[in-house]
Amino acid sequence: MTRTFKSLGFLSPDLDMLRHTERARLATEFAELEHTMLVAIKECQQVSGDTSQNYFVGAAFWLRCIESCQATVLLGERGLSTPPYATLRTAFECLFAACALWRNPAVADKMEAWHHKERIKQAKGMLAAGAETRVSPENLAVLKAVADKASPPCDWSHQAAANIAGLRFEYETAYRGLGIAGAHATPRSLDDYHIPQPDGSLTLKFEPTTNRLEWVLGLVKTCLECGIQRHREALGS
Repeated sequence: MTRTFKSLGFLSPDLDMLRHTERARLATEFAELEHTMLVAIKECQQVSGDTSQNYFVGAAFWLRCIESCQATVLLGERGLSTPPYATLRTAFECLFAACALWRNPAVADKMEAWHHKERIKQAKGMLAAGAETRVSPENLAVLKAVADKASPPCDWSHQAAANIAGLRFEYETAYRGLGIAGAHATPRSLDDYHIPQPDGSLTLKFEPTTNRLEWVLGLVKTCLECGIQRHREALGS
């Protein structure tokens, strides 16, 4: 069986060569990013276990942020066009949550209320969509029990977290921009999936691209730098 990109797409070992090529082309950018990553991880590892609950939950979100940043790099250096935007957007979401908790522990209750509100909303939606014929009787009973609960009042949002974290600019630029560029199913997200023809028609294109890799690496570095700064602030260092 052939294992070229043409037959396997991004599962092909062909992408290993692209990764090495891009790391050589953007050697400075990768070196700076890896240094920033090293600092972020090292400072997390040096924290003792004797910490407040809000710090710990924030640190867990911060680790999710770091992990999502790493996933973004792994996808981007292999030429995937839009998937890095989704993982990087998740990184920014976790960054906002972590920093909001570190700056204002009271938001933990709002996060929890938002979680329960979304669970109830999902359960009601599943029932309205015909869950009675799609799930087992046992799971249906659980679903109904969740849907019957009173939805807690909640005005929480990722934007609210970014505001509290002092990261409103990053929310409006990076977070929103990543959604438009490809984290969501937008028309703009299709830019790398077609080729205009001389007669005005289009043909589908499915191939690796690293046209925006340098931009993505820059956003990853920005995300990590924001988290490092807020983490140090939370620790009083």
